[in-house]
Amino acid sequence: MANIYSFSKIESFNQCQLQYKYRYIDNLTTETETIEAFMGNKVHEVLREFYNLIKNKVLKPKEWLISKYEDLWNKNYNDSVKIVKKEFSAEDYYEKGKKCLMDYYDEYKPFDQTKIVKTEEPIRFNLKYNGTEYPFFGILDRLDWNDKKKVFEIHDYKTSASLMTQEKADRDFQLPLYQLAIISRWPEAEKARLIWHFLLFNKQIESSRTKEQLMKLQGTVVNKIKEIEVCQQYSPFKSALCDWCDFQEICPLWKHPKKMEKLDINKYKKDPGVKLVSRYSELEEEKKELKKKIFDIEEEQAKIEEAAVELAAREDIRVIDGPDKQLIVTIKDEARPPTRKEYPEKWEGLRKILIKENKYQEVSTVNNNMLNIKMRGWPQEFIDKIKDFLIIKVTKKVALKNKI
Repeated sequence: MANIYSFSKIESFNQCQLQYKYRYIDNLTTETETIEAFMGNKVHEVLREFYNLIKNKVLKPKEWLISKYEDLWNKNYNDSVKIVKKEFSAEDYYEKGKKCLMDYYDEYKPFDQTKIVKTEEPIRFNLKYNGTEYPFFGILDRLDWNDKKKVFEIHDYKTSASLMTQEKADRDFQLPLYQLAIISRWPEAEKARLIWHFLLFNKQIESSRTKEQLMKLQGTVVNKIKEIEVCQQYSPFKSALCDWCDFQEICPLWKHPKKMEKLDINKYKKDPGVKLVSRYSELEEEKKELKKKIFDIEEEQAKIEEAAVELAAREDIRVIDGPDKQLIVTIKDEARPPTRKEYPEKWEGLRKILIKENKYQEVSTVNNNMLNIKMRGWPQEFIDKIKDFLIIKVTKKVALKNKI
């Protein structure tokens, strides 16, 4: 039987391949629900029932909306609901959801802008691309018919604390996939409005897709599904979303840290992994201290080299004697090619001579490595021709050697 795909399934793979494996291949389940998901689910349930009543020509007041939300919250909330952001309480999230519903009611009353077609509608369809088909499933929050503009509207409620940008809305593939399913029932849905309601912001984000964009989208999603199906190694990916993951206790990135959180300080310090990290960290600090010491030493050596060159030039000497070693000082003129950026005319002149004398292919371009290697074998007559194009720089070197 072919796998059935969904937007959340593909998003799970994009966010963390190992989480995808745990959830959709190993079929691991968890009793944990995050407070964000719990609050979002209750808001969705209230709006579903509210719009089902509107569909039947019954408009409830705002007080009904809040009362229904409060009832659902109180009946379903329990201690297993996970609150990741400890600076917020369950009451804070309850109030957020309540504010979402109140603002939404005030924004869209009297709710006569469109005709309600479906609410919380399960949709199934096949993605088709280049002869390949994949079954797809989703739940559409709300489908409306706008009889004034003669267009379908696909609505999605979001209780996320972050607001989608227009750019992201124009790239999102969840609602366009739902649009493909609706087109199979109503072909005129090719010009549907895609509407996201970001309830915490009391803001509506809208987008649309052309027929060509929908075709291209099918190809993109099918290719992603193919990538999922050939995947052999499901790599974990660490991100801010990890705090909301249900599988931290078994994830290679989190298993040991989560285990250590439960230990008292004495058992924690005796853990073999903790000991390894502590010792490695100590050595890393020692390395930093040694690197700083080496830097300071090299800085002092550079000052000594500068003083040695000055002494050698002043005294006209090239060997400076010491107890058991000597400093060998080299001061000489060195011919270097011009850089194209600093000396463009010289660079171009040298290039032309090299081409004329059939030397250009030997070096392929004008650079310092070329001169260092090739000039040793070139005749003096040719070197004399190019010397006016060379940059003469004085090189100063100091080397430490044992006394002979």
